[in-house]
Amino acid sequence: MAGPQLSVRWRLLALCFGLLAIAGSSSLLLGYLILRNQGEQQAQQEQYRRFEIIQGAGQAISQFRHHASAVNSALLQHDAKAEAAAREARDLAWRDAGAQLERLRGFDPASAQRIRTALDLVPGYTGQLIEEMRAGKPADPQLLGELQRQLDLIEGTLDAASRRERALAERIQLEARGRADAAIGDAVVLVLGAGVIGIALVLVVVRSIIEPLRVTTNAIRQVNAGQLDIDLPPISGDEFGETALALRQFRDGAEKLRRLAYQDPLTGLGNRARLDETLDAALRTAGTQPVLFYLDLDNFRSINDRFGHKAGDLYLVEASRRLRRHLPQGTEVFRYAGDKFIALLRGIAAPAETQLRRIAEAALRGMGEPYRLGEQLLHMSVSIGIALAPGDGDTAEHLISSAEAAGHAAKRSGRNNARFAGGHYAGKVRRESALLEEIRRAVDRGELELHYQPIVDVGRRRVAGAEALVRWRHPQRGLLLPGEFIQVAENEGLIGLIGDYCLRQAHAQLGRWRVDGLELRVAVNLSARQVQDERILDTLAALRSADPAAAALMDLELTESVLFDSADGTRRMLEEIRRWGYRLGMDDFGTGYSSLSYLRRLPVDKIKVDRQFVTDLADSRQSQAIVSAVLALARTLALEVVAEGVETPQQMRLLHEQGCVLQQGFLFSPALPAAEFARWAEQYGAGGGAA
Repeated sequence: MAGPQLSVRWRLLALCFGLLAIAGSSSLLLGYLILRNQGEQQAQQEQYRRFEIIQGAGQAISQFRHHASAVNSALLQHDAKAEAAAREARDLAWRDAGAQLERLRGFDPASAQRIRTALDLVPGYTGQLIEEMRAGKPADPQLLGELQRQLDLIEGTLDAASRRERALAERIQLEARGRADAAIGDAVVLVLGAGVIGIALVLVVVRSIIEPLRVTTNAIRQVNAGQLDIDLPPISGDEFGETALALRQFRDGAEKLRRLAYQDPLTGLGNRARLDETLDAALRTAGTQPVLFYLDLDNFRSINDRFGHKAGDLYLVEASRRLRRHLPQGTEVFRYAGDKFIALLRGIAAPAETQLRRIAEAALRGMGEPYRLGEQLLHMSVSIGIALAPGDGDTAEHLISSAEAAGHAAKRSGRNNARFAGGHYAGKVRRESALLEEIRRAVDRGELELHYQPIVDVGRRRVAGAEALVRWRHPQRGLLLPGEFIQVAENEGLIGLIGDYCLRQAHAQLGRWRVDGLELRVAVNLSARQVQDERILDTLAALRSADPAAAALMDLELTESVLFDSADGTRRMLEEIRRWGYRLGMDDFGTGYSSLSYLRRLPVDKIKVDRQFVTDLADSRQSQAIVSAVLALARTLALEVVAEGVETPQQMRLLHEQGCVLQQGFLFSPALPAAEFARWAEQYGAGGGAA
């Protein structure tokens, strides 16, 4: 009995020494990990604080600029009440910006000082510009440039500070991973030592030590590999529990950093970078058939224009909630850009089109439920484009492009509906190629024709002119509107051919009307490609030579893409055209970012108020203020103003009351063939008009 008892005693003694050795080693290692992790957590928390300070400074400065713009608008409109309210909001934003910059100064005094210096100059420059505009003087280019330079300096300084802090955060994370590697080595040594000793230990004791250590080591390896979905050990009252808690904190911090890089801050959805990464991985996975839903909110711009950007943000958040609620479980939804979302679906069984159509219809119904925004009841809708891999694209770029093209087709076909990409990117290219050949034949065969929409002087109740709009009398598809073929012609270089055809047809029609006693002005659109091609000068010179009187009645309206080209060659060409007697007009005025500078740089005679401001005129004070400001500016610059898109008597009266007498829209008449237009103009002049 002595032998077995001695053996038991030695085993117990070995067990005690083994437990002490394991406990001591584990305590040292775990204590070291805990202390080190606490330091890393503090460093990460400091980085989060800095990110928040930089973001807060950017938001405060943006608020100040927004309210300062409101003050300037009120000054231009001589609205004392709006000016006082805007000044109060601006001053509050200024104080907030100062407070944020003081916080930034705590860790980046140089950036804070540069921003403060630049920000202090902005009100002065802006005030000088406003005073010049109120005095009817053109804005000083040098002053505009200096103002823009200060704004760029502020934005660039904030961006540089953010990049520095991001680089520091990445370095902290890399150093933490290096230390984690060393900790893994220590843990492995500890496991091996415990294994040797554990040969003589009771299975229960061995398991009580080895199993928690194995789970913890695995979690550390997952952290070191950059994974966020970690198999964490359970929280307990021993050192392993402390390690599990530290690992949870580390995972939460890493996840927060990842969200900053891959998550849209407004909706909480994945952003475009996350979409590209996820879609690339899905396309590389064998046996899957990824499907993309490209979802474009309808009429979102009107929400921003009517209710402001804050309401627009609430609208986007509600849209993202509905998408997640009404799309199938497991669908990944991303905010692609602005009011556009992309949903990634997997595991769609055949027949795919039938199932996807049901999913799209459910999404359309869900999105169409009324949405209450304050006291307004809005009706949300969305246009959906559907693309399937690999038929519609075998790369992320091609698949997204196919879905986007299908979404645009859905929007063009009436909105609030879904369209399939239709097999395929190559098929789309073939269809566009066939359409190009049809367009060429249409020009040769004379299938293109001009319709004329009246421009009415509502003050004198007479027809003042017309806008020439191209239509395609297709032999099989009937009368086609420009939206069905102009974009393809623009993309493939045929717009110049169509544009020259329209110029010649409009000129000839003016000559015929003059013979019949109908003398009025006709506006014809010029595209960017026409203006960039100097052959337009030959065309206009030939028309002027053939019938100078008819050419003198032509207005050439420039699109926004033309106006963006401020090169000296373009300006000289337009000045030459104007010297020949053609009048130049600016189409869609007010929708671009630099319309005022266009008036300064380019030789224009008239401007057209964009239809979006006319549409919202009765309900939006912002639209009323913009139209009023445009009319005041036009009077100062002796420019003619035409309001397009007039569809209701109320819009007509509001425009007339503000001094805009030249109006165009369906209230008076849609675009008509030449003969019908002549009859309509005669009846309107005799008292049969809508006004």
